[in-house]
Amino acid sequence: METGQELVTDAEFEEAKKTGQLVRAYQGNITIYPPGLITGFSKDHVAIDDKRVFRVANSFQVVNSSQKF
Repeated sequence: METGQELVTDAEFEEAKKTGQLVRAYQGNITIYPPGLITGFSKDHVAIDDKRVFRVANSFQVVNSSQKF
């Protein structure tokens, strides 16, 4: 997975979880939840570091660990 890649499908979330990719939740230019590891997901939410974030209200992106938000 590459930095900046959008995660949309279950397969993409599963790959990011398995490979330990840092992912952030955001809306537009605003980071809703800072970069962390995906610890779970369903059709309704994505858990980043065990914090549930609504999947339909947010976008999810792979980030580089050296990126600052």
